[in-house]
Amino acid sequence: MLSDDPQPGDLPEAPEEPYAAVRRIAGGPPPPGAGSHDEPLAGVPEPVRPPVTQAGVPAPRPRPAWLNPVVAVVAVIALLAVVGLGVWAFRPVDLPPVAVPTSSPSATGSAPPTSGPPATTPAPASTDHPKVLDRFYTQSLSWSSCGDSSAQQCAKIKVPVDYAKPAGDTFTLALRKAPATDPSKRIGSLLINPGGPGGSGVQYAEYAAFVFSKDLRAAYDVVGFDPRGIGQSDAVACLTNQQMDLLFADDPTPDTAAERHKLLSDADVITKSCATSGGERARHMSSTEVAKDMDIIRALVGDEKLNYYGVSYGTFLGGLYADLFPKRVGRFVLDSAMSPNQTDLQQTQYDIQGFESSMDAFIAWCVKRDDCALGRDPKAAAGKIVDLIDHIDQHPLRTTKGGLTSIGEGWVNFAIFMCLYSNTSWPTLNRGLAQAIEKGTGDILLTYASQVVERDAKGNFADSSYLQAMIPVRCADWPRTPETPARQAEQRKLQAAHPLWARMTGELYDNCKAWPAPGRQPTGTTIGKGAAPILVIGNLRDPATPIGGTRQLAKDLASGVLVTSNNDGHGTYLSGNSCIDRVVDGYLVAGTVPPNGKAC
Repeated sequence: MLSDDPQPGDLPEAPEEPYAAVRRIAGGPPPPGAGSHDEPLAGVPEPVRPPVTQAGVPAPRPRPAWLNPVVAVVAVIALLAVVGLGVWAFRPVDLPPVAVPTSSPSATGSAPPTSGPPATTPAPASTDHPKVLDRFYTQSLSWSSCGDSSAQQCAKIKVPVDYAKPAGDTFTLALRKAPATDPSKRIGSLLINPGGPGGSGVQYAEYAAFVFSKDLRAAYDVVGFDPRGIGQSDAVACLTNQQMDLLFADDPTPDTAAERHKLLSDADVITKSCATSGGERARHMSSTEVAKDMDIIRALVGDEKLNYYGVSYGTFLGGLYADLFPKRVGRFVLDSAMSPNQTDLQQTQYDIQGFESSMDAFIAWCVKRDDCALGRDPKAAAGKIVDLIDHIDQHPLRTTKGGLTSIGEGWVNFAIFMCLYSNTSWPTLNRGLAQAIEKGTGDILLTYASQVVERDAKGNFADSSYLQAMIPVRCADWPRTPETPARQAEQRKLQAAHPLWARMTGELYDNCKAWPAPGRQPTGTTIGKGAAPILVIGNLRDPATPIGGTRQLAKDLASGVLVTSNNDGHGTYLSGNSCIDRVVDGYLVAGTVPPNGKAC
């Protein structure tokens, strides 16, 4: 039997290599521990924190985007769909003249040119924009202190709520800049996005020293922004705490007609409520509009072309920008990717790949331990998880945390998925499963999941929680999916072939049916024709944005250059593979384009 006392390795003091640990904050929900929550619980690791300063005061804790060791990253749009939550679950510079391939890289690995001259002199920002947007492209950008002890600078800009009505209401976007550390090597600005959707680029930039290499920070002003309707950019909070709880309270794998009716009815209520309370702003939080905002930022920081690093859902943004403004693409790195051309079926297939590879890795690790909650037989381990989920369906786990007395499959499945996204969370998952199996309680799993979604001890969700952005962004970005017999048959086929995945996810359904605007339709056409080379990187065993999606984006881009990493986890750059790190820095800093299909 496992005790509830902390075990060695469950509560890491700090990462051995700071970049690798903090790096993985990119791409999704905030790390456990962000915001107010229950007291530390045995078996639930606190977040890895930046080093303590000489004054003895820790640097602020990152609240970036997606679980990582401690912050096990998640492609939220994939994750929330997978756990049964439906489709909610996603200065002047002369940019280096990197050569553009004469043709699209082929599936067989034809490579674009291997180098491009480095940038040396500034160039004026482009004025090629619609006249009706003049007031946004020509507004004053005034950087000032961020009000903390850092040397970073902050600013705010205006963008139209509705680009079709630029004279109307505006969003105020928050920006944060970590200035280039070596002015003599400065190339320009690097716009960054940590994913989500709902991740804060402002907070991502705050931790630039932990997320980007020394050479990269010497060459670029690292600029983060909170996308429209998120964080410090006029955050749209469209759900009550009770409605947010419904996302996890309903049974994601309904066994009866009544359970299914409640699940779908609650989904419609939540979607309609968000559309009503969020108003016009909530209906204009699409990634296409964010990509247009990015072009305004590009112009205001004085860049003729946009240099960009996006992780997870940030790659979706990067793909959209490249399609809208191909001639303004500078040096792009899209890390742990998903393509704007992905269909819901493709996304599901990628999700299965990611889930199964991660679960297999966890089980292989667990069964070697004497204290494995699933026993020592790898063939029987998955069955024990199914047995637990079946038991919880009839007998919810008891808890005293978060103002709840019990939790069902929704919270438990979410916690399991979250813990799979980094092997540093595996001890917590093992202890949480043991507590559930042996004692029938869910304190460890609920505490971990609550920290991820910023739910405090009283059951209050942070207004800035990425979940608040999930519905408006997801419903705008993805098409409505009709419930046709063919689609239902395909689902049944997938579920039969992948029983554990099916038992934890249930039926995939469209939660956006009640959204008052149609979703974006993937075109299926080549993305970004005429753009400079775009580097697309991914880990071979990424549970959040599986490698299939990364390969697809590289193929869909007219100038995509794929580089893979033989690693586990979500987030590739500065996560332990020096080959990938050299490739990324070589491209962003020196303009060196690697061979398409390079394996690290």
